[in-house]
This record gives sequence, C-alpha cells and structure tokens, in this order.
Amino acid sequence: MTDLHTLLANGLRPGVYRWHAHKTSTDAVRRTVGAAGWNFVLLDTTQVPDKAGFLDVCATAFDLPRWFGRNWDALADSLSDRSTGEPEVVLWEGWRELLDHDHDTVDVALQIFGEDAKESGQLRVLLREAHDVPDLVNDLPEL
Repeated sequence: MTDLHTLLANGLRPGVYRWHAHKTSTDAVRRTVGAAGWNFVLLDTTQVPDKAGFLDVCATAFDLPRWFGRNWDALADSLSDRSTGEPEVVLWEGWRELLDHDHDTVDVALQIFGEDAKESGQLRVLLREAHDVPDLVNDLPEL
C-alpha cells in the first residue's frame, strides 16, 4: 500500500478505489487530504441499512441543496452540479456494512461515483478495504 500523502502528491487520478488503510484514522485522512490542498468528504454509512438512508447521508456529506430529490438521478445531477473540478477525496466508511443490507444501493452508488469521477475529474472515492473482497468491488483498482 502506498501512503495517502504520496498518492495525493503524485496526483491520484479520479476514480473509485479499494484502499488498504485499516490503521489510518479518519482524522488522519482528513488532515492529510487538507494538507495536500484537496477537499475532503466523509461518507459514513456504517449505520445505514438502505437507499433512503444512503441518500440522506449523501445529502449531508456532500452538502447538497435542500431541494435534493433523494433519488439516483438527483444524486448524479447534484454531484455534477457541485463539481468545481477541484480534487476531492471521498472516504466511504461503512460501505461493506451497507452492502450486507442493500447490495443494489452500493452497486448503483459505485456506478454514479465512477461516472462522476470520469466526467468531473473531481472525485477520488476511497473504500476502506474490508476483510473479504466482495465480487461487486473485486475489479476496482487497489491503492
């Protein structure tokens, strides 16, 4: 595993990644990302069982407008609308727990994040590696 500081200094490309960083605290990630001059978003779905909860967490984490429609199209549009092109690291905590409850929500979310990363050039979504690697994320690049 390459440390986060090095990844950011080398210009981590936009995308969705599996990240082997079990011992790195969320606060340490936030500090490292900020010190690199990048924006940081914590997306914590640890206690979220479904799509509705996921979209609520996204609304808060990404500071989406009050009119955010709480559906997939609205999430994709809102992420696109808030895009500044500035590099942004999204640390997605709890994705594995959500996957256990609602596979489809994680699947669609990964698609939306991946598309936004390609189109905006802004998002770098880090999925902290789980003890097992579910098929859904098996093909994601590892850091």
